[in-house]
Amino acid sequence: MRLLKLSFPLIVLFGLGGSLWGQGVTADSLFRYGNRLFDQERYENAIRVYEALLQEVEHPYLYYNLGNAYFRMGEIGKAVWAYEKGLQFKPRDKDLRFNLDIVKARVVDRITLPEGFFLVDLYGALKKQVTLYDLLLLGGILLATAMFLYFLSAFRFLPMKIGRRSMGLFLVLAVLIHGMALDKYWEITDLQEGVVVNPLVNVRSAPVEREEMVIFQVHEGLKVEITNQQPDWIEIILLDGKKGWVPVSAVWYL
Repeated sequence: MRLLKLSFPLIVLFGLGGSLWGQGVTADSLFRYGNRLFDQERYENAIRVYEALLQEVEHPYLYYNLGNAYFRMGEIGKAVWAYEKGLQFKPRDKDLRFNLDIVKARVVDRITLPEGFFLVDLYGALKKQVTLYDLLLLGGILLATAMFLYFLSAFRFLPMKIGRRSMGLFLVLAVLIHGMALDKYWEITDLQEGVVVNPLVNVRSAPVEREEMVIFQVHEGLKVEITNQQPDWIEIILLDGKKGWVPVSAVWYL
């Protein structure tokens, strides 16, 4: 695994209670304490510190270090979960992606789908590399540029023909980017995913604890879509279309 990241934004947290928290304790100091525990190979204690910090603040570096600690403890499913969570905040982070690839190589259940249409696959890969904020910011910049070009041509600072063509190009790009942003928003709000964290999980045809209901098994680290939920059970679907019910404690939500 790559080296532990140490930088973290200073966020003051007051009155959180518990043995680790006190008035005036900062997220930065607690994060560094967890890192010292990690360096001392006290991974279980480091995990407790990182998990306590997660109750109050989320940050990709925090998920990165938590994933490293889970990995050192041999908890592959939880490590995958932590790296995936970090990538939600910083999808282009090379260290998160690097470590996730290492951990995924140890996942037993690896589902390979047939290649789809090139442009669709390219669009999907591109969408994974950006956040909703990235898309909205870029779309806003493109729209503002189009308006700026309009005023330049309107006040004769730019030839009308060049100004209109340039403005049209930026408007089209702005519409495309905002369309991708809308698609990303729908994905975030409509698609619920999780990671299997138990070493071995029986998947059942119905939310009933009976052996004859077991239809297949999954192992830790597998990423699944969550389609339904009951008090103690959730229905999952795999990339290859298999679906069934597992205990809610077996999967951590992303």
